[in-house]
Amino acid sequence: MSDIKTSLTQPLASTYARRGPLGLRSRTARVFLVLLIAATTVTLQLCWPIASQNSTKPSSDALKFDWFALEPSKSIIWTDCYDRDKCARLLLPLDYAAPDGPTTAIALRMVPATDKENHRGPLLINPGGPGGSGTNLVARSGRKISRIVGGSFDVLGFDPRGTGASTPSASCFDTASQRALWRLQDDARLLNVSDDTVRLELARQTTTGKRCEQKIGGDWGIGRFMSTPDVARDMLEISQMLGQEKLQYWGFSYGSVLGQYFSAIYPDKVGRVIIDGVYDAHNYRAALWNTNLLDMEAVIDSFFHFCHQAGREKCSVYGSSPDKIRARFFTLLESLEVAPVPIARASPPLIITRKVLQALIFHAAYNPLQAFGLVADTMLALERGNATALVELAPKIVDPTECKCKLPEPTLTENEAVFAIACGDGDSNPYDPADYEAFYKSLAEDSSLGAPLWAHIHLECSQWKIRAKARYTGPIEAANTSHPLLVVSPRWDPVCPLSDAKRVQARYGGSALLVQNSYGHCSLSAPSLCTAKHIQAYMVNGTLPSPGTVCEVDELPFVGSVQDVRALSAEDSELLETLKGLTAEVPMLGAR
Repeated sequence: MSDIKTSLTQPLASTYARRGPLGLRSRTARVFLVLLIAATTVTLQLCWPIASQNSTKPSSDALKFDWFALEPSKSIIWTDCYDRDKCARLLLPLDYAAPDGPTTAIALRMVPATDKENHRGPLLINPGGPGGSGTNLVARSGRKISRIVGGSFDVLGFDPRGTGASTPSASCFDTASQRALWRLQDDARLLNVSDDTVRLELARQTTTGKRCEQKIGGDWGIGRFMSTPDVARDMLEISQMLGQEKLQYWGFSYGSVLGQYFSAIYPDKVGRVIIDGVYDAHNYRAALWNTNLLDMEAVIDSFFHFCHQAGREKCSVYGSSPDKIRARFFTLLESLEVAPVPIARASPPLIITRKVLQALIFHAAYNPLQAFGLVADTMLALERGNATALVELAPKIVDPTECKCKLPEPTLTENEAVFAIACGDGDSNPYDPADYEAFYKSLAEDSSLGAPLWAHIHLECSQWKIRAKARYTGPIEAANTSHPLLVVSPRWDPVCPLSDAKRVQARYGGSALLVQNSYGHCSLSAPSLCTAKHIQAYMVNGTLPSPGTVCEVDELPFVGSVQDVRALSAEDSELLETLKGLTAEVPMLGAR
């Protein structure tokens, strides 16, 4: 990682707003911290935005539109929605082998193209997951994505079958409160093969698996019809119904797996396919999940380096060397393991454990620009024993379970889709104590901090018994596609390493690899004008970057801008602001 650190010597600019009363740098930052900590109790979550993970509060425009009042149809019939967008519910076969059988209603939301004269059709987007809501992504960032790819594209998000506002829903619980109460029983300890935490987690996943068999299993249960090949076929149907013979697609995180499947199954239907933050679909289908953490420690280590580089004014735990900041962090972790910090005056009371802090930096690695400052401020509050700050934060940290009389916006409703897709797609991998111990230790060699927060994936899938009916077992590669793929990867991605992107790029003839010299998950985790311009050139003209192309970024964690933004053209300045807005939209593959 020294090559990136030593090259970034431009004048530094502030990245954070004025501190609030708790020492946290902004309201957004405080909310982000709350949700990161709350995520420590969540099972396998491959969702899109960190900031929306535990929120079921409808957005302001969500109150104006009722998805379930929209009549589904076997053709796409657009309805005006949310003031400026178009919405539809499309009926597709639950099982493509039985076209006259039961159906699924797929929710679609589109930001129409602004450049009608050069209209290039729909760009389908997938926010990752599995199970992320594409319609919700369009709600938050559809116009930002349009700004990057160009106004000649319709930006179309869809909720994959079983998820979001698509029906039937892959929910294994009767109510959101029931699910939340189940999660409250999660162990406060980190997963470890040397104690009884594995046995407890295995029992929990056995319970979830059996419950889901009852709720979404069976011959025509939605759990059997949510496979990645099913969704790939859905994308082709949607695209062709809209007059686009070949798919135009940008997929993030798990969305990269979906892009690999589509391009392998339908190589002659590739129009433009971008896969960003790439997980090797071979590893995914084999249900291994064992290459993901190769660069996690490098990303976490960048926290200490950027904090030191930025200086005392920009990093609240600044030290005279990265090693000294690192030592403070690990000392704090060890102290929490011995003596968790109680916050008795909070309502409800809260105990900050090692798991809370370790999960905080693990999740922050997905999105360093948004979250590294939060890690620093949390460290400082704990080091100083700032009880007032901790009490004020506690009600948000615990994300208290409460009865909700109103149903949430459908696109924000949680369910168990992630299991049905990720585990249903994968090879059968029953639990074996010796094999699991070897798996855990291998993960720990890559990332000692990440392994306890990643190793649950194996246990979850080992207890998932619903098998996808349309599971794809053919080659996930293509010597030729009708247009080459664009593979995009950060240099240091915490859960989708560059080595995965390189392997995938080699399997698709003519494809190109664009590397962004950044830390975080997917290219969106750091704004880069260079990356954005390559993506637009690919989408509009089909132009691929030259072999070996590496894009630098325009902003760094703690440090801030790496160039004088006043020297940018008005167009570049506007694009950069758009990219900065998208850094909040980082997927959370495998996060727990």
